[in-house]
Amino acid sequence: MTDIQSEIDKPAESSLESSAESSAESSLESSAESSLESSAESSAEHVTGPKKLIGIPEDQKTVESHTVATKTGIATRYWLELMSYPAGSTRSLWLFVNDDWRHLDNPDLGTQVSVQNAFCSCSERLEVLVWYSEDTIEGLIVKTK
Repeated sequence: MTDIQSEIDKPAESSLESSAESSAESSLESSAESSLESSAESSAEHVTGPKKLIGIPEDQKTVESHTVATKTGIATRYWLELMSYPAGSTRSLWLFVNDDWRHLDNPDLGTQVSVQNAFCSCSERLEVLVWYSEDTIEGLIVKTK
């Protein structure tokens, strides 16, 4: 009778264990789902902008884009201001690119020497590639031809 009793007790225990496991799994799933939903909601709050801009005038709330295209070209001539001209302005490096003069304000010594070498010392093997917007130089490199 003990054998029968132990067999009767075991299925009961296993059914209790399985029901406890299934209820624990369902509670874990529901808590995971709710935490995912709440994290999605909170991350959505961080992604979107403020609903209302308080204390900012209406004309400052919109942003107008002023897109200026950056163009490239090879410089064919240069002019380096050793002193700023006119007085009070910044000293500039001028490069003739795509049939017009473009300027780089306050060039550092390394840029000045590199550009000068490209035009004077090594003009047969170096050239200056320039990126510019309107008449302002955005960047340049001295490279081999």
